Amino acid sequence: MRAVIDALFMGPTATAVAEALRAAGTDRGEVAVVGPVRLGRALGERGYEVVQIVDKPRTRLGAIARQVHAAPENLPLAEGELAAVVARGGHQDDWQRLVGEWQRVIADGGALVLVARAAAHEMARRALCSGLAGVEQRRIGGQVITSGAVIKV
Repeated sequence: MRAVIDALFMGPTATAVAEALRAAGTDRGEVAVVGPVRLGRALGERGYEVVQIVDKPRTRLGAIARQVHAAPENLPLAEGELAAVVARGGHQDDWQRLVGEWQRVIADGGALVLVARAAAHEMARRALCSGLAGVEQRRIGGQVITSGAVIKV
């Protein structure tokens, strides 16, 4: 039953996120998911090596490679450790702090993918103000998936 629910609710979102990761050239390496475990499982089932960021330890991880117990704004990961971060939260008021932390753990040239129920133009503005390169957007239902490459100078 869980697989049916995951496919129904996360299938289209996971497909759009996977497209964004492929477009950014980050379909190899670890991808952190800061958001629903269902999204992490769906990406894991698509072959991604998922590091699920969780607020409390979970037992039903499915295809998720590993979990990290942490707050989204304070990831206990090394600088540049990940190929990409897929996250919910870029629409919040403190988005600059969150996005800055997520960019810190992404390798140079890796991807940041923001999933939000927010205005597309606002998410594009935030991505550009954060210095993401090659910003792209996809719409899935009421969600906007905004992605771009992290370029470290």
